[in-house]
Amino acid sequence: MAGAVREIVLPAPVTVNAAESYIAAARLGLGLIQIPRYHAEASIAGNELVRVMDSFPPTNTPVTLLYPRSRQLSPRVRVFIDWVAALFRA
Repeated sequence: MAGAVREIVLPAPVTVNAAESYIAAARLGLGLIQIPRYHAEASIAGNELVRVMDSFPPTNTPVTLLYPRSRQLSPRVRVFIDWVAALFRA
């Protein structure tokens, strides 16, 4: 029934802790998911998942980097922080 509307009431919400698990749940028809686009690109390209609600993008999620406080920041940590900051600026 292409284009038919179906309503499925689930007995409980599905809660997982990995994008791959959300994708598996969506493939099983357990509802809509919201995950970072890069996790779902292959499934969308392979027509396993379909994007919906494109006109309602999710809000931005802040990213926080935590590291031990010390008098001198490790050069490795500084390079990583600068790299991540540059990625998010782009």
